Amino acid sequence: MADMNERVELNYLLDFYGPLLTEHRQEVMRLYCEEDLSQQEIADQLEITRQGVFDTLAKAKKQLADYERKLGLVRRHLAQAQAAERCLEALRRVHPSPEDAPAIAEARQALEAMLPKD
Repeated sequence: MADMNERVELNYLLDFYGPLLTEHRQEVMRLYCEEDLSQQEIADQLEITRQGVFDTLAKAKKQLADYERKLGLVRRHLAQAQAAERCLEALRRVHPSPEDAPAIAEARQALEAMLPKD
């Protein structure tokens, strides 16, 4: 389960900060995270050593973690998504009057647009 959580976290970090990595690091991380390739498969595909893949992944992970520590974009995004979920849940419990229903529906739509699509 820890590996799955790490992959999810890496995917978030890659989504937010991936363009700040070198092209080589982006490609290795993409193959590792998005294509779910093993380090040996990445090495074979990119014609580099497995140690080269290991080193590149370690450096990219450290760089992504440093960006998150300094900028906090993923943390902020997740906090906003949780807040939007709580707002939606509160709005589901509201029974608006007919004149308030359009405004409540608009608020629900705006909050739903903030949330990631499944």
